[in-house]
Amino acid sequence: MPIIRKYADLTLPTPAYGGKVYTCFSPKAWKHFLVDKDTGALEPLDGVTNILKRAVDKSQPLMRWACKLALNRARTLLAAHLGPDGCVQVFEAELNAILESAKKADTEALEDAGEVGHQAHGVIENVIRAILSDDERRLTEVFSTLPEDPRACNGVSAALAWVVEHNVRWVRTEFRALSLRHKCCGTADGLAYVDSCNDPECCPNAFTARLSLIDWKTSNYLYTTYMFQTAFYAEAVMEEFPDLKIEDRWILRLDKESAEFDPWHVIGEEAQKEDLEGFLHCLALVRALERSETRMRAITDARKAVKSACKLLAKQAQDRIECPKFKDYAGKRLSKCLADGTQCAACSAKFKENHP
Repeated sequence: MPIIRKYADLTLPTPAYGGKVYTCFSPKAWKHFLVDKDTGALEPLDGVTNILKRAVDKSQPLMRWACKLALNRARTLLAAHLGPDGCVQVFEAELNAILESAKKADTEALEDAGEVGHQAHGVIENVIRAILSDDERRLTEVFSTLPEDPRACNGVSAALAWVVEHNVRWVRTEFRALSLRHKCCGTADGLAYVDSCNDPECCPNAFTARLSLIDWKTSNYLYTTYMFQTAFYAEAVMEEFPDLKIEDRWILRLDKESAEFDPWHVIGEEAQKEDLEGFLHCLALVRALERSETRMRAITDARKAVKSACKLLAKQAQDRIECPKFKDYAGKRLSKCLADGTQCAACSAKFKENHP
């Protein structure tokens, strides 16, 4: 199948909807595409996470968290300069260095937390894959090479304990969730049959073998967008496979700092409908923004083109009076200093002086 390799890391086309359509994915651009089976032409699909990032502002809790980290680091570093009289004594250069370090506290914390979450999620994913393939040897290898970071190990232990307590039977893991109806696509974490556990706080009502959409999250907060995201994934799965009925959604959160495990259970059709409606509002909003931005870019580009044309006309008018080559022109021969093969007024006057 011919494909124009606009994206160097584009995956091979994979069938969807029983082979009716094909999709491919660019990990670097984190973008899904529909692929024309005959021409290989790519049609970009809206990405679920990108839609929610643009539609919902999550900066406020992140800003508060970043400020808290920066202030704590600044206080710790300044405490090292505490004098005998209880006053902080620092030179200006030292103060600047402390403030510069404090500014980086959130970035460094994110990198560290991201690594912890990545390690924990990687182990969990490997365990699920080994279970799905019924590979006992691989499962043993995974458990024998757990991360050294105790936070990641604790997160993995808590997550696997949840899996055991709820008798989770995995159906799929890390799969594409594509909706042709909405021309939107994302990557869902898991699909499984889940039973209730014995903890009434977690599962107040007993149930058995509910097909559930599973989504792992590494974050310090439970964001509303997680509800919207999982609702879309569930809807996309049921659109592609009409015989499946997803009853529940589980958002399994690993804390960024401690990797503490925090499961959230979303139950029933009503919640699914409400959260899907929320996502579709976000999708409509972002598409409206993109249409407006495209129109505004066209207006801006047209204005720039007019300004460029005016500058060019002004330059041409100035060049007809005196071109840039005039300073070096001796007037000994008839030059063609203008684009149309003629002379500017200044060069012409100098030539006439030498050839009266």
